Amino acid sequence: MNHFPAFQKKTVQLSAILIVGISSLAHAETSVGPKEKNTSPPWELYDTDKDGYISAKEAEEQNMPARIFKSLDIDRDGRLNKDEFSATPPIQPD
Repeated sequence: MNHFPAFQKKTVQLSAILIVGISSLAHAETSVGPKEKNTSPPWELYDTDKDGYISAKEAEEQNMPARIFKSLDIDRDGRLNKDEFSATPPIQPD
């Protein structure tokens, strides 16, 4: 027998608000310093001959592992276009 139904309803609502708030905090960034941004390597660094594609040789010259190059070459034409290259995972600055 509950003598305080209004109190019970408010408790349930407050609990729901707290759960949402806590889960939001769990997904928030915890860094205190300046926010560092992930960056993708610049296209110009790899497309050294400026033909609009990155060849396996150009990628190798920039120390891109061959297995990474092959995994990014979606159309399997032996070169990367800008769309394929943009799938490169962002790198963390040091």
